[in-house]
Amino acid sequence: MNAPVWLAVDLGTTHTVAVIGRGGAEPRSLLFDGSPLLASGVFLDAAGELHTGRDAQRLAAADPGRFEPHPKRRIDDGTVLLGDREIPVEELLATGLRRVADEAAASGMKPTDTVLTCPADWGPVRRATLEAAAALAGLGEVRLLPEPIAAATYCAEVLGQEIPVGGTVAIFDFGGGTFDVAVVRRDDQGLRTLAFGGLDDLGGLDVDMALAAHLGRVIAGRDPELWQRLSEPETTADLRDRLAFWGEVRAAKEMLSRTSTAPVALPGHNPMGLHLTRDELTSLADPLVARAVDETRRTVERAGVAPAQLTAVLLVGGSSRMPLVATRLHSRLGVAPSVPEQPELPVAFGAFKHALAEPTSPAPSPPVTPVGYAPYPVGSPPQYSPQGGLPPHGPGFAPSQPPPSQTPPAGSPQAAPSGPSQPPPTGQFQTPHHIPFRPNVHTGPLPTGLKPSKRWVAMSVASSVLTVIVVLIVIAANNSNLGGVFEDFSGGDLLDGIGDLGGDGATDGTGLDLVYEHTLAGTGAASVAAADGVAVIAEVNGGMTKVDAFDAAGTSLWTNEYELEPTELHLFTVGGVLVIDAVASATDEGQNMRAAVSLDSGEFLWKRPWTDRNDVAFYGTDAIVEQRTGFDDNAVVRIDLTTGEEVWKKQGPEDLFIIDEYRIRAETVWDDGEEHPGTVPPNSYSLYDNLAATDRLVDLAPYEGTATVRSAADGGSLASGDLPLDSEMWTVFDGLAIGQLSDEASPGRAALAGYSLDDLGQAWQHDFDAGYGITAVKSCGEHLVCAAVENSTAEQYQTVAVSTETGDLVWELNSIDWAVDESWYSTPAAVLHGDQVFDTLDDVRTVDFAGQILQGGEGEEPYMSVLAVRDGLAVVDQVSSGMSTTWQVFVLDPATGDRTPVQDTGADLPEHVSVAGGLVAVHTGDGRAQILAASGLG
Repeated sequence: MNAPVWLAVDLGTTHTVAVIGRGGAEPRSLLFDGSPLLASGVFLDAAGELHTGRDAQRLAAADPGRFEPHPKRRIDDGTVLLGDREIPVEELLATGLRRVADEAAASGMKPTDTVLTCPADWGPVRRATLEAAAALAGLGEVRLLPEPIAAATYCAEVLGQEIPVGGTVAIFDFGGGTFDVAVVRRDDQGLRTLAFGGLDDLGGLDVDMALAAHLGRVIAGRDPELWQRLSEPETTADLRDRLAFWGEVRAAKEMLSRTSTAPVALPGHNPMGLHLTRDELTSLADPLVARAVDETRRTVERAGVAPAQLTAVLLVGGSSRMPLVATRLHSRLGVAPSVPEQPELPVAFGAFKHALAEPTSPAPSPPVTPVGYAPYPVGSPPQYSPQGGLPPHGPGFAPSQPPPSQTPPAGSPQAAPSGPSQPPPTGQFQTPHHIPFRPNVHTGPLPTGLKPSKRWVAMSVASSVLTVIVVLIVIAANNSNLGGVFEDFSGGDLLDGIGDLGGDGATDGTGLDLVYEHTLAGTGAASVAAADGVAVIAEVNGGMTKVDAFDAAGTSLWTNEYELEPTELHLFTVGGVLVIDAVASATDEGQNMRAAVSLDSGEFLWKRPWTDRNDVAFYGTDAIVEQRTGFDDNAVVRIDLTTGEEVWKKQGPEDLFIIDEYRIRAETVWDDGEEHPGTVPPNSYSLYDNLAATDRLVDLAPYEGTATVRSAADGGSLASGDLPLDSEMWTVFDGLAIGQLSDEASPGRAALAGYSLDDLGQAWQHDFDAGYGITAVKSCGEHLVCAAVENSTAEQYQTVAVSTETGDLVWELNSIDWAVDESWYSTPAAVLHGDQVFDTLDDVRTVDFAGQILQGGEGEEPYMSVLAVRDGLAVVDQVSSGMSTTWQVFVLDPATGDRTPVQDTGADLPEHVSVAGGLVAVHTGDGRAQILAASGLG
């Protein structure tokens, strides 16, 4: 008797994969239009016929309202409106499965058995819907298998990774539209899922959006007309050009998994010559990958498994191809991940192997029918009338047979234990200089997912480039404002700003003079810094790092060279010390290094490896540093920056901390101009708050819910006790440790609480309504702490200010339209409030300490981007208008709105800007260094 022919199907959110084979022989992938990936989207044509794959994408270009790009996401919706017709969700799913069945029949191997994978957390109702879809597709009875079990089987059976009894595997599934993670253990009965998690608002599409935003700003700066055609197409040719642009973005991303540089061609004959580098991809994708890595660690912890005990970490899903993914996972978990050559295929191949390993086929189960659904005859799709009617079914119609049991059907794999859904990780304002660096990436709040209006755009985009176009057309049809979508992609209101600028906008009596400029000689890394009366320019050339220092008049003070050859440079000053952070220095075996030189003379002081260290506060020329090296050596250390030697060191808990978790905070107070013991580091090397540091530190043990208050002078304990704060969202300000209460301390409700540093007793608690979550916490004025809060279900997003003295609400401010991460920086007389994903604050408005908008309110354009903040001044960029597009900067007094004239910085975005007093240092995008002197402000 012939062996059974198994068909294994992985019905994905973005793509569907299927393999077929006979027992004893290697399976092979079914091909759909020459590819093993079948786009899962479904289109309903005017005649009532449903199409999937590339056919659906092509048809959707003409009538996007009839297209559903992600049917699997609609599993709970009952019906889906396509055009003017309600289509049962099981029929949408059946359309893709029917295409699989047709291709299987055409392969010459008629399946006798079918295994269909599904997410581990799907309960019996969702599973029943999937089984009904399989029946409609003509697949007959199917066996359901959780996706993590299939992937773990692939790891063991195909990759040959031995999983002993008691061994565990982490499955990291980074797809085009979603991220899922699970921990699977092998026990005496086989494989079972211990824990699962994931982020529905994170996928490879978000990386594409970040790349498009990055390129969009450059294109808009150089050729506004071209970007307007790409963002607001008016003709068929414009649509084709936009399709080509998104295709180039996605192709460049994929190419960068194999090469260090990828070209990005633009439509037409524009000689712009854009390209992307792997470093750029890394900097843009790192905050997104960090969220996935953090969720992985959380899931491993929920499974009760130490990361070091994992037998393997398997990467699946097309987006896991990025080298950054494996690097970050290895760094955080200490286990080198396994990366299949085609990461889209393991789930389907693993399901096939798992099915063959089953000793017997499951007993037949009775037909399963979802509640309220009258099944159509198997193999006979519903007939749609010319008026769009459907046979009676769905909500409001009596089912033709009793509803199914709420228990899994016989023969189905037992559903994994279900628990409360895990919210996406929330961002935390971080202090800077944490190495390994994230180049040009905001070291503050990591993206917590786009807000629903934006995320709807993103998640309605299939991984195919054409689907991106389709969804934007849907929005245009509904909103007639396609440009609004692309304003976000371009990183700000670039198109609106062009042509509206008029003159330079300067306030009478102000000035911004160019006192020094030169073209950088090297082709390597470069950076700038401004200090009190001194500007510093550094560049890598000839295997050395050359540093030049100038006074406020542009007169050279000193020049020196140092044995550092990094891929990136970052500079900042502490007292009389210039600190050089060097990423991947070739002269130091590729290590991340920190070096220090005298700011007065350029004399070399010291250099040493500097990895997993985060600056907390500065006292004179000493730095308090949080050391984060996993289980081995977590500590808080005081280091003399003139010698590099440790002054004291206090060990911390032996835990592996995720990117957003920071244990050590210095107490800060409002900088009122009086003498204070310490200073606070900037964010992204240029964004300072109006804060000073006291001589107290808080050393948090987050997994124990306890803390120690230490002396900054010697590290000695001043107080200790319980401090149940979320280690991702907390600060120390005004004599209090303030942050979001942990889940254990405030289950089911977000709450902000303040604890006295004198005895760690709770001083106050501010509860938020149910459904709200806190995404950021930071001071925002004298005796004020602000929290970014959101209720994604109700689409409500606000920044709220709470009194540090009472915990009472002082003011609230609605979020900026299209903002991703609310962020703010304080100056002595106002707050700069905007949207910060990377190293600039975008779409910025100024707010006083009563919550009133001073500039950028209703009817006013916000400032495009704030590049640097310090000493009550902000450096802002904009794009000029006219025949030749040029990037410009000006200096702003946020309290009054006074501003200097603009200074041209070239055709490319500035790479880095630093300000101190009235001195501004600029590293332009076209390889120049400028020193500017601002006057007439303050």
